[in-house]
Amino acid sequence: MNEGWFALLKARIAAASLRQVAAELGYSGTTLSLIVHGKYAGKTDRVAAAVAARYETVACPYQGKTIPLHECRSTAQGKAPTHNPMKMQQWLACQKCAKRCG
Repeated sequence: MNEGWFALLKARIAAASLRQVAAELGYSGTTLSLIVHGKYAGKTDRVAAAVAARYETVACPYQGKTIPLHECRSTAQGKAPTHNPMKMQQWLACQKCAKRCG
């Protein structure tokens, strides 16, 4: 088990609640409880991916701050925001970014 996502999951549950984290990830509280207590019999790769996408962060060189990985992916993989010049500048920067999450 990759300790990175598991530590993120446990920290988020400690900071919020099992029910809230389950809702944020789209899983049942029972599933997350079994995983956290090491009793889940199934594969955890999808849960690990959901935890990473939701709670991992990346340093954004364009914004000059740390942002959630899901925000990075959303911007980098989204359609060009032709309606907003500021968002378009960021989107263009994301397309050339070495840290591009996508």
